[in-house]
Amino acid sequence: MRPREPRGKPVRVMLIAGIVMIASIFVPWTIIVGKSNYYMKGAGFVEETFTVLEFPLVAYIYYTMNGETTQGWIEIFPVRSIAAVMVFASGLLIMRVARREKTDARMLTIAVILGLAAPTLFASVDNVTVSLLQASDFSQSYSIIPLGVVLPIAAGSIALYNILKRLPPIEAAPPTRVPGVYVAYRCPVCGYPITRKYLYCPNCGSRIPREITG
Repeated sequence: MRPREPRGKPVRVMLIAGIVMIASIFVPWTIIVGKSNYYMKGAGFVEETFTVLEFPLVAYIYYTMNGETTQGWIEIFPVRSIAAVMVFASGLLIMRVARREKTDARMLTIAVILGLAAPTLFASVDNVTVSLLQASDFSQSYSIIPLGVVLPIAAGSIALYNILKRLPPIEAAPPTRVPGVYVAYRCPVCGYPITRKYLYCPNCGSRIPREITG
């Protein structure tokens, strides 16, 4: 039986990126720390401090109102659940591409788009809402601290770097020499015939490297 060849470093990095992408679902993407002040009939002026750990699917809230502490899990907007699905699918695609011998650029591109778009979708929906029917003189201030939301961005950036790294480089086309006649120069990008006096290709506008025209 032929021994299995060790995986290269790029493959391991891609596998780690896929694992990080999926694992980010279980980490709070943002932490909200804030304070609310309002007047409620029968209770007077109320000061409430709260901390919310926002996961892609659910949120955990911890708040104190007039010295009394309450905590527990709360539901999150369904739109943010889509972000969790996008991240999970992105992680699976990245890991699948990493296990293949030949890189599937199209699949990897889809994975990167899903992974990088998920935090944007998550951040576009504000989940800090208050519904107090008998409250008045309401004021609220809070700060949003990004935490796990950077993980999909980091994993997607690694995958994107892998795509760009594996693209074939554009090599300058060497001049075609015809013995005893002339030397024909061509644009390294589009192949359009040029002369040594050209600084830019008249066909595609690319700058001509000096090593071609001298």
